[in-house]
Formats: sequence, structure tokens, C-alpha cells
Amino acid sequence: MTSAPSRSVLSVDAVHRLVDQWRAALARRAPVEELLPHLANGLLVELPGRIVRGAQDFRHWYGESGGQAALCDDRPGADEVRVRVVSPVHAQVTLQDPGSSPDAPAPLARQTWWVVLQDGVPRIRTMAFHQPAPQPA
Repeated sequence: MTSAPSRSVLSVDAVHRLVDQWRAALARRAPVEELLPHLANGLLVELPGRIVRGAQDFRHWYGESGGQAALCDDRPGADEVRVRVVSPVHAQVTLQDPGSSPDAPAPLARQTWWVVLQDGVPRIRTMAFHQPAPQPA
């Protein structure tokens, strides 16, 4: 009797490791070649005023167009990270800026990611950056 091959399943811990690795690479201003293995086929990055699609567009945007500054956070690990596994191969990640003060009335910056299990490894498929609306004076 032969057994079925074991199937990889995405776990919360694996997604947290991906988030930690990604943010550590950004914090040390890693070259784009170090980031590309963390990205899935069909990549989509939604930024205020720009959409980045696929690895080649990401490479150009990150390396030549100042994209590194848009992704970099000098406070690695400062955001609240929530992971929700929605299927054996998909997870939603929310990174919420805790703000400088818990009493701050303004909405907080937030990122939403979709992570997929690709070739047995968690990879980022989409990232959407949500900026708070300006508060009226």
C-alpha cells in the first residue's frame, strides 16, 4: 500500500516568520534580489498613487524608483500583526500602525497582505497600503 504524498499546509507561525523576515530585510535596506524570493507569482502591490504588478515591475519600482523608501519602516516589528489562515494555502495578514499615542483620534495606517503557499513556501501575493484620510482642521 502506498501512502498519499504529504501536502504542505500554511500555518500562522510560518506566515509570522515570513512577515518577520520581510520586515527585517526592509529594515536593513536589503537589495531587491533578497526580497524577490518572498514574492509569489501574480504579485500585486497597491500603493497610494501607484500599482506594482509582478516581479519585474517590483524590481524596477523598488530599485530605481524609490520604492524602497515607500516600503521601509524604521521601526521593525512596531506594527500589530494579525494573521488569519483562510484555507490550507491562503492567509490574510493585517499590519496596523499602533500610532504614537493610544488616545490619538486619527485613523491609523494599515497594510493588508494576502500570503499564499507556493512550492511549499509562504510568499506574498498582494500588499495593499491604506493611509488614513487627512483629518479636518
